[in-house]
Amino acid sequence: MYEPVIEEEPEEVEVVEYTVLPRWKTVVTVTVLLVAVITGMSLPVEETKGRAACVILATALLWMTEAIPLMITGLLPALLFPFFGIMDTKEVCGKYFNYVSMLMLATLLIAESFERCGLHRRLALKILSVLGRGEALLMLGAMICTWLLSMFMSNTATTAMMLPIADAIIDSLREVTARQDIQLSKVGSPDQEGDQEGSGQFSRKQEKEFKRFTKGLLLCVPYGASIGGIATLTGTPPNLVLQTIFEASFPDQPSIDYKTWLFMAFPLSAILLIVGWTVLCLVYARTSWLNLITFKLCCDRSGENKEREKWNHINRTIQVEYKTLGSMRFTEILLTLIVLLLVFLWLFMLPDQFPGWAQKHAEIFGRRDSGGKLKIYLKDTWVAVMVVFLLFIVPSGNPLRGSCKPDKGSKLERLERLLTQKTYMDKTPWDVLFILGGGYAIAAGCKDSGLSLWIGEQFSFLQNSHHVLIALVVASMMAVLTEFASNTASTTLLLPVLISLSRAIKVHPLYLMITGTISASLAFCLPSATGPNALVFAFKELRVMDMIKTGLVMNLISVLITVMATSTWIYAGLGLSEYPCWADSTDNVTCPT
Repeated sequence: MYEPVIEEEPEEVEVVEYTVLPRWKTVVTVTVLLVAVITGMSLPVEETKGRAACVILATALLWMTEAIPLMITGLLPALLFPFFGIMDTKEVCGKYFNYVSMLMLATLLIAESFERCGLHRRLALKILSVLGRGEALLMLGAMICTWLLSMFMSNTATTAMMLPIADAIIDSLREVTARQDIQLSKVGSPDQEGDQEGSGQFSRKQEKEFKRFTKGLLLCVPYGASIGGIATLTGTPPNLVLQTIFEASFPDQPSIDYKTWLFMAFPLSAILLIVGWTVLCLVYARTSWLNLITFKLCCDRSGENKEREKWNHINRTIQVEYKTLGSMRFTEILLTLIVLLLVFLWLFMLPDQFPGWAQKHAEIFGRRDSGGKLKIYLKDTWVAVMVVFLLFIVPSGNPLRGSCKPDKGSKLERLERLLTQKTYMDKTPWDVLFILGGGYAIAAGCKDSGLSLWIGEQFSFLQNSHHVLIALVVASMMAVLTEFASNTASTTLLLPVLISLSRAIKVHPLYLMITGTISASLAFCLPSATGPNALVFAFKELRVMDMIKTGLVMNLISVLITVMATSTWIYAGLGLSEYPCWADSTDNVTCPT
């Protein structure tokens, strides 16, 4: 009897994918490292500043080309400074994790607890439900949500959270507009003749208006994220790079704390938010200068039933999304209280008007330095670490209700914490920490090798130039550079140069450093400039020209406003009008009284 031959199915072979470095990246990496090493070794032994310059230039090229990951490039000073005899291994490695790195790590873990409990989504939907009754108001709501959240969360994480909400609003707008198009076609509206009657598809005019508003709403998200990061010291890594490099260059001088940065940068961030919203509304929303000035932005005032119905439907969609979250849970209430405690302790640590709690703590313990001055032991980092410690021990559920799942093999109930070890291991931003550490090492290497003084001497011809003009050049240069390179890497490389420049023109170092640091966050033109720009570009069909059209205007206006801010209230508030004597001292000695 004939027996059919049953072909056996071939076994599935697991394909292992390997990440292969592109050839051009390999060539660039090897070439840069070889040139740096050969050039450094060919210099005389006493020429330490030349070898330090080789290390910094090699780091700059690899950071700008991203031939290897930024984190690995950040380790280059730890590799080459000891090799060239600029700093010993123990000293340079000790620069890679300090109290600023701890502050960065702690704040990112606090932001992660926001994401775990969904508190950020509740806040965003609540604001949108209040403001979402018109194109301009909805764009304002999207920007305010992203702006507020990015002060405490990563800009990229905030953008990733806001984009799905914006997408739901866009889908709702498409649905209600298509429904109105069907209704008009059924009654034989003459405006719909020649279009796709009854199909529910947009007419050409509707499609054009829909795409225009969609682009504007999506661009509100990265704009709000970049601007919001400026407002707080921990809002974006370049701010902490400034604190790190200033401490490395002037260790005996008081650094910028959270309170000082907030009162200095928050007004600037708010002004940039209004400017960004105005630019986007004039380009992408159906509004005018007069409506923006008089704030006639709500569609209910227009009296058009069609528009009112559309925005009421969108507002109901947002409210439905908000209602799905239910009432505030125990976790969200507890986390809100902890974050309010964090901000309170930061603001009232060392206020100018009255003794802060950190000063009271120092008085109780009676600690004074060698000069008899009361020494403050508790800093911003201590507060952040204390809050993270609370998040690791405080339960995420109400322990009085007993609603937690029992642990396997035990009769005891296990309460999950607001932060867990898995979250810590998965979410630790090692790339940012290594870049921060590399910046600290570069600043220390510039100082120890004498490179900082040499760079300052080269800028001596600018001594008679006006400081505002130089600040404008610095801000423009930084804004252009960060369109093509990481803003963290850009500030890490340029801030030591700005310190040398400030010495040459006899301007307070913080004046140029703050101007350059804030300008590093003003990257609105290209998708590759920041993480938020890249996310929004990939999320919907935005063209590069769509981003450049408003981004170029935003860059120009933001640079001018930043220079104006650093030259007015920041200049006066921080006392930057006089050039300090300690800025010229290589030993950072205290100025004589």
